[in-house]
Amino acid sequence: MTATTLTQATASCEIHEKPGRTLDPFFEEFDATIRRTAAFHAIFFLLGIAEIVLFFSFFFFLATSMLLALSLAGIFFTFFTYFTLRTYFQAKKPHQMRELKETFAQGYRTQCGYHAGTPAHHVSLANAYCKLANKLHCREYQYYPPPPGFKTLAPLAERFSCWCHWQDIHFMRELLLQGAVDEHIQLVKYHPISLEAHAALANAYVMLSGIYIDPRKIEGYDDDRWIPPEKYGSHCEVTFRDVAERAIEEFKILSDYAPDDPWVHTQLAYSFHDLQMPLEEIEEYEIIRRLAPDDLDTLYKLGVLYFQQGLNGRGLRVYEELKRRHYARADHLIAHYGALKA
Repeated sequence: MTATTLTQATASCEIHEKPGRTLDPFFEEFDATIRRTAAFHAIFFLLGIAEIVLFFSFFFFLATSMLLALSLAGIFFTFFTYFTLRTYFQAKKPHQMRELKETFAQGYRTQCGYHAGTPAHHVSLANAYCKLANKLHCREYQYYPPPPGFKTLAPLAERFSCWCHWQDIHFMRELLLQGAVDEHIQLVKYHPISLEAHAALANAYVMLSGIYIDPRKIEGYDDDRWIPPEKYGSHCEVTFRDVAERAIEEFKILSDYAPDDPWVHTQLAYSFHDLQMPLEEIEEYEIIRRLAPDDLDTLYKLGVLYFQQGLNGRGLRVYEELKRRHYARADHLIAHYGALKA
């Protein structure tokens, strides 16, 4: 199946889609689940505070009667109930999230007339998963907007909202993007030698790996919103590397079938960059340089990598070539000279 055929088939499926019918109920139910959990914590928090305040307010009165013991028992019972229910809801929530994702998928399949083995339907459902995941991006900051006239409290409100709900948002995005990967895997199983299917699966892995990357480590990041310290811990680094390696494997399959396609090698270079494998990244850019000698942007990236790895002689030759060809950023390249740190 050619790329054109796959694209046309997907478009024909999407003609019958009305995303609002499936996206809106998903967000309504998801937000309701989030807010029920928040309400549970808020109710017990206020109840606990009220009991403690009343206890100390009437302490001298209670100390002269048996009500002191009953009051203490009531406080301990409230905290015991809270932690018991909290453990129960924490164990139940992942199941609720999976059910919500499956309910969305089932509704989407019915709406689109989904048939397993039909390329357009697998791609369409995968795209729907990705669309939902994208709409959830940064949603954890939006649950508790400050009242009108109190815009100065917005950063504090965003931080509190993120602290309360980032785990739920991250888990749901992970479920959705894994769902997209699963759909593309099914597509590959039905069409194992389709380059378009392998390319789509590789891109799905790249999207999934993106949720494990700390955005503060990405060049050009300038968002000053608070990020929980535990959000991008060692677990995320391990998971990111695992997913990125799967994407690389798919791109290598493409490279075997289409060794002279610069796009394939560009994607491999990006993946090696994310995995912090600069020598492999250099190798891919050198291949692109041979395949597309007029691509000066790629040549510039290669020169930067040469300098960063201490290959100054190669970097200078790239600089000379860029200057000879009047590349606008040639002078920026030489600023990377000596970038290798001891």
